[in-house]
Amino acid sequence: MPATSRPKPAFDPELHPLKQRYRTKADQLTAAGWPTSPATVERKCLAWRKEGLLGLIDRRGQRAASAHGRVDQRVIDLVWEILDGERGAGLSPGTLSRLIGRVQETVRVRYARELADADAATLAALLPSQATYYRLLQRLGITAHNAHVVAARRAAGPPLSVTRPGSRRATTARWPGELVQIDTTGLDVLAMGDDGQVISVELTIAIDVATRSIVGALIVPKRFRRTAGAGRWLGGRATRSFDTVQVVAQSTASLPVRPGWAPETSMDGSDLPFAELLAADERFAGAAARPVIKPETLVVDHGSPFVSADFTRSCNSLGIEVREARLRTPVDKAIVERAMLAVKTGFSQHLASSYTHHRLDLRGKHVRKQALWTIARLQELFEQWVALHWQQTPHGALRSSFTPGLKLAPNQMYAALISLRGYRATALTEGENRKLLPTVWVRIDRKGFQINNRTYNLDKGALDPFRGSSGLAAFQGRWEVHYSPNQPEVAWLFDHRADPDGDPWVEVPFIHRRLLRDRWTEETWEQGLQVHFAAGGHRRDEAAIARATQRLLSKAADGPGPDDEPAVSVRSLPAPRRRTVAPKEPYAAGMPPLDPQSVRPFRRLDRPAAQLFTAGEPAQDSGQSIDAFLASLPELNPPADGDTGPSGQQGEGR
Repeated sequence: MPATSRPKPAFDPELHPLKQRYRTKADQLTAAGWPTSPATVERKCLAWRKEGLLGLIDRRGQRAASAHGRVDQRVIDLVWEILDGERGAGLSPGTLSRLIGRVQETVRVRYARELADADAATLAALLPSQATYYRLLQRLGITAHNAHVVAARRAAGPPLSVTRPGSRRATTARWPGELVQIDTTGLDVLAMGDDGQVISVELTIAIDVATRSIVGALIVPKRFRRTAGAGRWLGGRATRSFDTVQVVAQSTASLPVRPGWAPETSMDGSDLPFAELLAADERFAGAAARPVIKPETLVVDHGSPFVSADFTRSCNSLGIEVREARLRTPVDKAIVERAMLAVKTGFSQHLASSYTHHRLDLRGKHVRKQALWTIARLQELFEQWVALHWQQTPHGALRSSFTPGLKLAPNQMYAALISLRGYRATALTEGENRKLLPTVWVRIDRKGFQINNRTYNLDKGALDPFRGSSGLAAFQGRWEVHYSPNQPEVAWLFDHRADPDGDPWVEVPFIHRRLLRDRWTEETWEQGLQVHFAAGGHRRDEAAIARATQRLLSKAADGPGPDDEPAVSVRSLPAPRRRTVAPKEPYAAGMPPLDPQSVRPFRRLDRPAAQLFTAGEPAQDSGQSIDAFLASLPELNPPADGDTGPSGQQGEGR
């Protein structure tokens, strides 16, 4: 009806008030078979004026019950506030009753005025019953065992989503190298260290998300720090930033086939496109069946080796973005975590002579007494296992869009995806490799510079141009020096003032390198330093430390002598076997001569032998029963000391 036309007389606002018109409309609807009250008509009209046609829709089916019941939202916020406060203070999580008690106490103190004047509904919402609290914690997913974990996950934010502003990308990758995850864990394996001691080891691997390929791996020893007396600390050993950099560097080069490996480990003949890769990079000649995948984005956790300045600087020099996973959020690098478990079940447990289960009740009792592998041999075995088993075993998460019903191996997935991005050789130059080494910022004087209690210098004052300040205010005038912990006999000084066409690297040797005839490492130097300290030596006597290190190397090369103590601790040595002693022959010296007078004749039986153990009736021609006869035998019933036998003689002692 047009807005300018006259309304019907029953709904004319000039003739009837609004309440009367509501009543008239309700009567019409009731007469048409839709019983309606005037109040309902009034409510619908108000909703139409406020929301339009949407206000006339019945939305009761769209209403959802609150996930937290009738508990006030402020109480829920207090639960998370208390849990976050406990995590921040480093407190241990307690039971749920302790958490509920703290929430109740905080509500009474913080909302005391509101509770004093509140009605029954408000009191029930702010101070629910104990049972309501337990139901609330159950809805929030909080238990006595995971309270702090759930709070940390909530503080980290909602799950990954590309639609949320400022969010991170999900853990998926479209091509090789787009996303690579790296992590370190204990290998559950014992090994023999360079000093002959039984030690634990750690494994660091880098795995490509798109192809599930292990592109880098390194096994290192793990020792705990111990005091050496007089305020000294013996250096511990575990995964360092230099070790993690080596794993990243492995992803830029092919893995060579070692002598003695199975033919199936070679890239030639595997599922990888060997001919195309060899044409693009000659380093694939003689390579193992493991692809070369340079990471574009590297996901790390908050461990000290991964957040160190050396690791970040090395990744930036290679053009690799480093992304830190969220705290206590394993989904950010779940692929490498699951790969670690697969390594332990597929590789570690098959090393029967050195495998230790992570659970003490399932760990072997005599593992430390068995023959153990060296760390170098373990590294070689693991690399062969990666090329032979891991890279060529179908993976449940690898499926091609062309063959969705088939599970692919990592090498097969790499062959299917490499056409998307192609392959480009990433061979590092000598200078780029040196940039990956650990960095030390030093001051240079006439004696040179020091790194870990070792002096490096050049002859004839060749380092005089570098004496004084470097001009780098950010590093307080120090000079940039790189060295390799695996070969610390030389260090490389980087001259940032060199000409662009010149060589900015200056090789500086250790001044006492000639005292060390064998190959040595940073760890060997630390052991020689401990021996030097134990003998009462001084830290500044570098020549004596070098001689002590050389003696350790020579002794290790010569092997243990007849008078040397075993290098392995007494606890790790097997107990000596006891020699079984043969029983002594009682008549080995011969029998003594027989004296017939000393032999006492046995009494004659007065009944047949067949009737000896029958019922005990009296024997014929005798009034003695069989029980009395057996009791009278001295051999069966020897008399006690001081007693007399049946014949009145004193019994002989044995």
